[in-house]
Amino acid sequence: MVTRIKETNNYKEFTLIDVNNGHNMSNRPIDMNKIARMRPIIRANNRTNTWEIIVNSKEASEERYGTDGTQYAIVDGQHRFVSCQLEELPFWYKVDDTINLQDIPKAHSMNTGWSLKMQLDHHASNKNCKNQKEYKAFKGYMEKNGLPPAVTLVVLYGNRNRGAVREFANGNFIVKRDWSFANDFADAVHDIGKFIPFNKHSRFVEALLIAFGHEEYDHNRMMTKVEFNANRIRRCADTKMHLEQLEEIYNWNSRNKVRLNLLRDMDLM
Repeated sequence: MVTRIKETNNYKEFTLIDVNNGHNMSNRPIDMNKIARMRPIIRANNRTNTWEIIVNSKEASEERYGTDGTQYAIVDGQHRFVSCQLEELPFWYKVDDTINLQDIPKAHSMNTGWSLKMQLDHHASNKNCKNQKEYKAFKGYMEKNGLPPAVTLVVLYGNRNRGAVREFANGNFIVKRDWSFANDFADAVHDIGKFIPFNKHSRFVEALLIAFGHEEYDHNRMMTKVEFNANRIRRCADTKMHLEQLEEIYNWNSRNKVRLNLLRDMDLM
């Protein structure tokens, strides 16, 4: 069922979907900083008739949502809903029982609405996601090693190009990297962190990953050279510059030169 847009201020008829409650549907956690930014905008010009809140009556009618008398589960627009509720303003909504939260990250992946972290939390907590175990493994690896989501995607998937990001948003992510390699690489990142404060910066990690994958790479050799040349290593603007810098450090005072910047092409953009 899809209805026309309606206006209401009966907040009790609507329910938020908790990302951590174990439901089959899950949404982004409420960001109170975002609410604080949104409230004065809505107060000055309530445009929820243009960007209506999307709700699903089927989900709300199920037993897990129906005990408190609510009729509609908010699929998209929970921050607008909370902002209007706090401002005691009416809001516009549309009932669409053909859409569920599996669809929302796909739509938001086309703009800045959902970050990789938000998409990760969504799919890792969504029992309807066919690859939920893959996202849980991703999240566990990321949190254990303190790596940013974008870097973790490169390590476990192989790249973070548009195709990879789209697959991640759509719930189709799978771990392509060998876990032994991934865990050894995480150890290498931590090792270098003893001498370099930006060891988990995305561009640096990507460069180190390329070097680490080289068949002639010797991590003990790299650590020895880094220890003596840590003051020469600077944070760079892109992966290529970091890789050139790592190659220079790796080959410092060595007869056996290794061309780290001529590795196989990894699609990082």
